[in-house]
Amino acid sequence: MVSKTMAVILAILEESGTPIHRTKLVKLTYLADNLFYEHFGMTITGLGYMWDDFGPNAISNAIVKESGKLADAEFACLKVGTSMYGSENYIYSIGPKRFEIPENLLSPLERQVIRDTVERYRNYSVTSIVSASKKTKPFKDALQYTVLKMTKSIEYQDLLDAVKLNTDFMAGIKEGLKASAESEGMRLQEVKQKYGL
Repeated sequence: MVSKTMAVILAILEESGTPIHRTKLVKLTYLADNLFYEHFGMTITGLGYMWDDFGPNAISNAIVKESGKLADAEFACLKVGTSMYGSENYIYSIGPKRFEIPENLLSPLERQVIRDTVERYRNYSVTSIVSASKKTKPFKDALQYTVLKMTKSIEYQDLLDAVKLNTDFMAGIKEGLKASAESEGMRLQEVKQKYGL
């Protein structure tokens, strides 16, 4: 059984298209969760995060544990090597077994946030992405070794409130949703659920 966290990890590996260092995989997962939380008030994975020396990390090292399960099931590959400093290097990539992530595990909206996150940080080195993760508000606001408190973006909420007050714009959204539902043979509520609205 593939968990929600495993689905996020697989989506990151798919979107990246190249092997990813374990630290970068953890930070990409955190950054996607943080971005989603800023907009929608919850993480994609459902994980909590804590302050760590190397930046935000999932509580109980959950991302690494779930990545290990994916490697055991051959949905991901784990290559262990040695860095130029003599420490172990853990590199993940898509495994020999394919797993198509169903929409009931990751919605189109969640997939888009993951895609955007990977695209934004694609060319970041491990050091650069650690630095970027340490600049996020939850990490900067946390005390050493404590649980991070994620927050919704005030700017995004202000934008939503302004859009909701624009009756012409909202009428257009409702018409578009209705037309989309009719074209796909779905009820309006199903379309809203499908697209995370």
